[in-house]
Amino acid sequence: MSNLTHAPIELVKVSLQESELLKDYIEALYRFEGDYEAIVNIEEGLKSLFKNEMLATPYFIKKGSEKIGYVILTRYHSVEKGGLTIYIDELYVEERFRRQGVGKTILDEVVSVARREKAKALWANTEHNNEGSQRFFKNAGFRQNRYLNFERHI
Repeated sequence: MSNLTHAPIELVKVSLQESELLKDYIEALYRFEGDYEAIVNIEEGLKSLFKNEMLATPYFIKKGSEKIGYVILTRYHSVEKGGLTIYIDELYVEERFRRQGVGKTILDEVVSVARREKAKALWANTEHNNEGSQRFFKNAGFRQNRYLNFERHI
């Protein structure tokens, strides 16, 4: 039996010095999702990520002493939601640790972060064809809202 079997799962802020490992995880997520166009933005996105922790915070997901994934939380204000909203910008768990309750534990940690920061809402999105991710969020108490998302790159 592995030492990691019963190891605690926690979020640990990513330091600037650890950005290369975070980059590797981000690339793994984008490859998993087949989002090869987004890979070209990783370098610039990482530079921006570490400029202002008030806007976004990257965390490694750790099980015991081992890093097994990451989550990035982005903050914004929403009048509609009543104030601070935290967006789960990215969430990735290594495949060998999936379906073991890691995601649920991490979402519980994210909810704790949101409550400490007095956020009014927690928000996430997923691709239309990613049924596993959709089930994951629905099972964690998220509900699908009525909006279609639009974006425009500038």
